[in-house]
Amino acid sequence: MTENADKLASSACSAQEADDVYMGFASRAEIAAFLKELEAAERGSRPHAEMLRRMLPKVRDDALHRELSAKLQIQESIESKT
Repeated sequence: MTENADKLASSACSAQEADDVYMGFASRAEIAAFLKELEAAERGSRPHAEMLRRMLPKVRDDALHRELSAKLQIQESIESKT
């Protein structure tokens, strides 16, 4: 490699080290507030598929994402019958 090529080479991406909120994911506080709101909607038998659709792209935790995705499928099934 030439000296100029060494200067132009980019360093490895460090995106995985960035804060979740910086990367567009919900903070723990946002998720906690959402889960309380979701629980209230479920207890009140209110439709909540749209809430889930808005939050799912912001959830980084795989287990929580799977759980919320399952809730969304159930809710969409219920809402499609009404």
